[in-house]
Amino acid sequence: MMAGEYHRRMWATRIARIARALSLFIAAAAVFGAISGSAAWAQQTRDTKNARLTRSAVTPSFISAPAPSFISASAPSFAPLAAPLSAPSFARSAASLQAETRETEPSFDYVRPNFGQRLHSYAWRTYGPVTMSELMMGAALSQADNVPPEWRQGWGAYGKRIASHVGASAIGGTTEFALAEAFRLDTRYYPCTCKRIWPRVRHALLSTITARAGEDGHRIFSVPNVAAPYASAFSTLAWYPSRYGPKDSFRTGNYNLLDNFGQNVALEFLSPLLHKIHIH
Repeated sequence: MMAGEYHRRMWATRIARIARALSLFIAAAAVFGAISGSAAWAQQTRDTKNARLTRSAVTPSFISAPAPSFISASAPSFAPLAAPLSAPSFARSAASLQAETRETEPSFDYVRPNFGQRLHSYAWRTYGPVTMSELMMGAALSQADNVPPEWRQGWGAYGKRIASHVGASAIGGTTEFALAEAFRLDTRYYPCTCKRIWPRVRHALLSTITARAGEDGHRIFSVPNVAAPYASAFSTLAWYPSRYGPKDSFRTGNYNLLDNFGQNVALEFLSPLLHKIHIH
């Protein structure tokens, strides 16, 4: 089996992973879309009721009383140049502007994690049960696709593929952690403060190549986030058959970076559930 067959099987493996991430995203987006729609409808109903109550409370009774006949007969009619903005409309406009500002501005309650918290996050993301489960599943897919074919089949081959996946993941995670410490970056994923679906997807995409820096948590381009997927891919050259070269590793690094984006999308929409069950 030559490099072309290897690329075909690698594509099938990566597409299966991307499809899994997209299925999680679609399911989560549907659930959160329904919840957001119900909440928006309820909030709109409450705003309408509050506006009616406010209008009836602030409108003096003499405004609604009919004008005397001598005033209406003698006073000329002047059309106002601009209708004044009522109190409920002004309140709704201010609330809308405030909501849009919250969706576009970063979170200001960011607290930079200490070294112990960063080390715990690195250990959880690299060696945690969720990561180990994904690596075992990836090894099973490689076993089913017989990649690489030189390792053949059987329990021994499956163990070798698990060790390969775990080793590559450990090197990638350690590279990200070491570079993050060197550049003083926080590479943990933080959900978006926005509510709509596509801004959250855009936030997940940007978080794949950016990280928080400084005490205020402003975002900058992240060398660790970009370098780690390729470090993981190139590390396999140390134990893969000799016919695999740097081009294959570079292609695998691209797939790894795309996988990170899919994982960020899943984290973005499933983070409330993960927090409740203490996974993330």
